[in-house]
Amino acid sequence: MGLPWVRLDGTIPSHDKTLAALTMPGGKAAMAVYMFALAWSGAHGTDGHIPTAALPMIHCTPRDARTLAAVGLWDHHPDGGWQIHNWNTRQQLAVVTDLKRHSQRVSAARTNCQRWHGPNCGCWQETEANPPL
Repeated sequence: MGLPWVRLDGTIPSHDKTLAALTMPGGKAAMAVYMFALAWSGAHGTDGHIPTAALPMIHCTPRDARTLAAVGLWDHHPDGGWQIHNWNTRQQLAVVTDLKRHSQRVSAARTNCQRWHGPNCGCWQETEANPPL
């Protein structure tokens, strides 16, 4: 499961890559696609990978993809499609999201167990008989 949000740099309107894209034909559309790609990848937990099959879902044309690659916002992905440049240094990785959600589920189970069974109850603990939530 992905993120309900992604980070967007507050200086993106004046970033050199944005300004370079905006000087190219169709640059405004390409920058909209970039935002859509961030959101799509975050929502689907792909860690910045945009498969070729997903391009229509983010309203991306081949020209948009070429523009984003030309200015350095996207890289060609070795398995096909595209990779959002620097995703893993600027966004939360899917594995981190999954770990946080797991921790929240365990914490909620522990809290509910203690609320209903008392402070010494340990039925919430992960064991063979009680696997991870």
